[in-house]
Amino acid sequence: MMNKAVKKEKESKTEKSQEKSEAKPTKKIKATIYLTEEAEQAFAELYADRYVKDRKTDRSMIACEAILDLYKKDNPSIEESAQP
Repeated sequence: MMNKAVKKEKESKTEKSQEKSEAKPTKKIKATIYLTEEAEQAFAELYADRYVKDRKTDRSMIACEAILDLYKKDNPSIEESAQP
């Protein structure tokens, strides 16, 4: 009974990691950004919350997600044209 639960948990984690790896772009660049104290505090809290939920998260993932969300928000026509 315990082995089934452990096996199911491992399968679930494997599926989640595969989903994340499919979403990651292959090439990354290095960038330096300057944050206000308010933005740095928000960023630190976001990172801490996500780290508790998933230890594999990193700051770059959060920054990329935020930039892409802001881009979609500022360019709604791009998102609409991409959908069939």
